[in-house]
Amino acid sequence: DDGIIYEYYYDYLDPVIVDERTLKYYKYSVVIIFWVVVITFVVCLFLTLNLLLKVAFNAFKVRFIAETCMYVSVCFNMRNP
Repeated sequence: DDGIIYEYYYDYLDPVIVDERTLKYYKYSVVIIFWVVVITFVVCLFLTLNLLLKVAFNAFKVRFIAETCMYVSVCFNMRNP
């Protein structure tokens, strides 16, 4: 035994009483800010994925045309009909 005596308390502190009229901020401002941040994040994610898909599709289209022209004996030149 090391001679240390522990005391355990099972009661809780009383909650602080807050009058919502004395608050500096509107009581739902935290919730509003949270949803604005979530919506902004989703919109940025959508725009990023949309841009990535467009870039990837254009790269695929260019590669597909290049491979098609390699395997087809005659590639049509669009400037000279």
